[in-house]
Amino acid sequence: MADLLNFFIDLLYPRRCRSCGRSTACGRPVDRSRAADGTDLRGRPTDFFCDKCAGDIYPIKSPLCTVCGVPFPDGSGDDHPCFECLSQSPGYTAARAAVEYKGTVREAIHLYKYGRLRAMRKFLGPLAARGAEAFFPDAEIAAAVPLHRRRLARRGFNQSLFLAEYAALSLDIPLDLDGLSRIRYTRPQVELSSAEREENVKGAFAVEGDEFAGRRVLLVDDVYTTGATVRECAKVLKESGAEAVYVLTVARAV
Repeated sequence: MADLLNFFIDLLYPRRCRSCGRSTACGRPVDRSRAADGTDLRGRPTDFFCDKCAGDIYPIKSPLCTVCGVPFPDGSGDDHPCFECLSQSPGYTAARAAVEYKGTVREAIHLYKYGRLRAMRKFLGPLAARGAEAFFPDAEIAAAVPLHRRRLARRGFNQSLFLAEYAALSLDIPLDLDGLSRIRYTRPQVELSSAEREENVKGAFAVEGDEFAGRRVLLVDDVYTTGATVRECAKVLKESGAEAVYVLTVARAV
């Protein structure tokens, strides 16, 4: 009965794809289990995107850096540390992203983060969950990259916290809500160069208590660009006694 009702609702009031604006399929389950290259993502149907746009997802594949997770452009050889990670440790144990920051995922993150469309977590959250299961199954506690209280009040929610909740639930591990905090207000990273981003977040984070001591921490954020923010978070987490810091993001700029 519910499926029939949904069919007629979609028929009378067709939903529009959040990416291209086309009408989504009326009452018909949309197969979002495969990305643009055919990779199985075990995706769940959503109401946000049409068939074509829902498949515009690009998983990050090997070969890639075993530390920071950046894919190598030549697409040859085995996984190995990149030159930057060999030259200087990023501070975290390893970083991985589920997909590339482009196509539908980029649109979804923009709608979620800047358009304040909280429901988009239903599309992005499962990507975080699958990333946690695939890359860091031995994590013991999860935490989100925190927002400063001023930005949190303006946005109304921490987009990374919702994603961290999906990841923590998938691994059946606790999610710490306030052990890692942002103690200094900073400019939005998107406005800054790589060097400015590093300076912008210096001393911006702190850890209270011993919740992370001796544990493998899964640090979750939405997008990995230069890595300045997660490196600074990893630094204070390691200083607080964390045994390892795994960085998981839904997407990565490539």
